[in-house]
Formats: sequence, structure tokens, C-alpha cells
Amino acid sequence: GRAMAQSDASGTIRILMNGGDADLANTNNAIARFNKKFPNFQVQVDMDPISTGWGDYVTKVLGEFASNTQHDIYGTAIETFQTFASRNVMEPIDDFVAKNPNYSDFAPALFEDCKYKGKTYFVPTSWNNIMIHYNRDHFDKAGIAYPKAGWTWEEFREIAKKLTIKDSSGTVTQWGYEVPNQNFFIQPWLFSNGTGALNDDWSASNMLDPKVAESLQFLHDIIHVDGSAPIPGTDTMDNQYLAGQVSMINRGHWVIPNIRNAKLNSDVAIPPTKVNDYTVVGFGAVGSRVAKVLLAMGAKVLVHDPYVKPEALEGIAERVSLEELLSRSRIVSLHARVTAETKGMIGRAQLAAMARGSVLINCARGALLDYEAVCDALESGQLAGAGFDVFPTEPLPADSRLLTIPGVVLTPHIAGGSQQVAHKAARIVAGEVGRFLRGEPLTNCANPAVLSN
Repeated sequence: GRAMAQSDASGTIRILMNGGDADLANTNNAIARFNKKFPNFQVQVDMDPISTGWGDYVTKVLGEFASNTQHDIYGTAIETFQTFASRNVMEPIDDFVAKNPNYSDFAPALFEDCKYKGKTYFVPTSWNNIMIHYNRDHFDKAGIAYPKAGWTWEEFREIAKKLTIKDSSGTVTQWGYEVPNQNFFIQPWLFSNGTGALNDDWSASNMLDPKVAESLQFLHDIIHVDGSAPIPGTDTMDNQYLAGQVSMINRGHWVIPNIRNAKLNSDVAIPPTKVNDYTVVGFGAVGSRVAKVLLAMGAKVLVHDPYVKPEALEGIAERVSLEELLSRSRIVSLHARVTAETKGMIGRAQLAAMARGSVLINCARGALLDYEAVCDALESGQLAGAGFDVFPTEPLPADSRLLTIPGVVLTPHIAGGSQQVAHKAARIVAGEVGRFLRGEPLTNCANPAVLSN
């Protein structure tokens, strides 16, 4: 390949990074790449294991600045950003970020989190989503299928029970799960129940929300009722997981290097959810097809349709009331006709009943929704996103709020605009005409009473 142009600049750069051997190896790899372009720079690396938490790390860094022994570059975490930036110990780097094309494909939200009072002070190098890490060998030995997207709390709980093993004396030799001892690791159990430890703008505690208590009670019962997890201690159980003594843990990506070093047959799964992944309102021709596609993708499907026959749902979906459907679902897709019964069926009360951060899709008819209430829900974060192919007024007016709200996908009522749909519609009509002429019962008759005349 093309040789990299080298710089004559020279100097010494001191870096304080955090983590263990794997993090040091990653840092040294980055330094090697840097030295190909800047061979005359000496880069010195110190490591902090963060063994006592980020608070002590902040104290250490501020102490370096107070004694004029500071490093030039610091590896740190979002927990420290505001403390460092507000004390003016870090330089803004907006010009550097703007000139660096390598950052063009970074998610903009990551850089937003690296700002303080409108200025960027940090560069995101990794993003931690807390996942369920699980031992595949344990699952195989117990005859348990690997977790799929959409698994539920109760399914997780039963799996944790099956993975817990005791010896002849009753002593646990293999725990099904480690209930986390840290707030960060517990957050998915709150989020998957449509709640969080803080209120929407992070300005006050949300711990009195009944859903928070429900989430913590669930974890309590895994320990004290099921006996599938030990009582959390002061230390995490990373080493026990690496040694095969724990089957499932909540962690971010930072444990993966150690998992590889231990040659553990491990994988990750999205944390289970208290509510279902997907809901279909209306189980007619379109709704039933959507449900079958979702089922094939591993989703758990709920259906609200008071007129569908039970046998039509068998093996596909669970029929529930609209109220239960909204409270249990993360994604709601509407496929109902507009009738006196369904017009405006999703309004403010229904949107409020959905789990916070849900997604709403309407490819049926605009009159099913209160779109002003939908816009309010999107702006407040009650809805995380939405997709609409139909609207109360079509075409959508130029001043519609929907056109200015982020997180919304809009199409101009073209969901059925394909040759396949046109051909199928023609076949359906021709089939009905043929059945009528032969004196056979009609399949799609909207007003059967007229046939008696």
C-alpha cells in the first residue's frame, strides 16, 4: 500500500490510561500506529486499574494538576466528564474533531455526551452497552437453547434456575446468574421494565416509581427465593465467570479480552425484557402476515383483535386486551380498519400506558391515531420513535409537527404501492366474483345482509 508521510516533529507525550493488560495492549497498538507517522515522539503510558472506582481516579487526576505532574492525555469515563471539564483541567478539542475525518462515522450522540457547556472536551473511544454474557457450554450441558432477542424476565428466571447446580451436600457449585452489585450493571433491569433510577431529565430520583421496586424485587427473588444467585458482595464475580462457576453475568465489552484469554466459550445476549418485543393491533390479512414474519425473527407477538378466531392465533401470537397489549409491548404496529369502534383508538391515555421508550407504527389508517398526542409523546421521550405511512390529512401539511420531530420515519401512503399488491388485489376481486356467480359463500363481504335480498 501507499507509504504514510512521516512528520519531523518530536517530543514526549505522557498518557494515563485505565484498565488491565488487554487495555494496555490496545493502547500500545494505537501508539505503534501513531509512531508510524510521528516516529520522533516518545510516548509514555501509565495504567490505573480503577480498582476503587472513578471517584478515586478523579481525585488522583486533580491531584496531579495541583502538583503540576499531570499527564498530557487521559483515558477516562463519562462519569468524570463534567468534573474535569468544569474545573478547566481539560482543553476543548472541537477544532481537532472537526478536522479529523475518522470521526465522520461516529454516532453524533456520542460526541454530544462528550460536551460541557457546548464545547467538546473528550473523544469517545468505546461505548458500553450492558449485555448478558453467558457460558455456552453450560447452556449446552443443561440442554437449554441459547437466548434469543425478545426473551422475557420469566424465561430468564427459569433458565437461571436450571443452570444452578448443587453438590450432594447442597452447596452451590455453579450459579445460574450473578445479581450485579453496581448501579451501572443493574440499569438494564430498570430500562427493560420501562423505568429508570432517575427522572426523564436526570434532575431528580425516580426510585419511588413502582416499576423500580418491581425490578429490584425480581432480582431479590432470584437470590432469596430461587437460590440462583449469591448475595452480592463488594467484589464482582468476573473471575468466577471466567472460571466457569457462574453461567450468566451483566457486563459491557470490557470483559471480552479476558474472556478470550480464558478461552471461555462465551457469547452475549440482549438483556431480557419485562414487556414483549412486538404487538400487532388487528389480525387481518396484513396484521397476520406481519405477526408471522416477526415470529420467524424470534419476537414474541401479542395481538389485540376481538373478532379473530382463537385457532388463527395458535402457535403465532397471544390475544390480549388493548390495555394489556400496550403495557406489555415495546413496539406497537397498527393494522386495523377505521370503524366507530377503532377511530382514535390510540390517544393520550393509551400512549401514557405504553412503556417509556416504545415505538409506534401505523401503516393502516390515519384516523386510528391522535397525532397531536403522538407528537407530544415523541417530544417527551415517552415514544422513542415512530413510523407512519398514513396521516389524518393527506398529503401531510408542510407545517405538520411530524416533519420536525427527530426519530420519525414517514412515507406518503405507499406501503401497498407495489405490483405484487396490485396483482393480489385483482386476484381477490376476481375470486369473489367467481364465488358469487357460482353461488358460493363470499370470503371478503363487508355487508352480507344484502345477499339475502
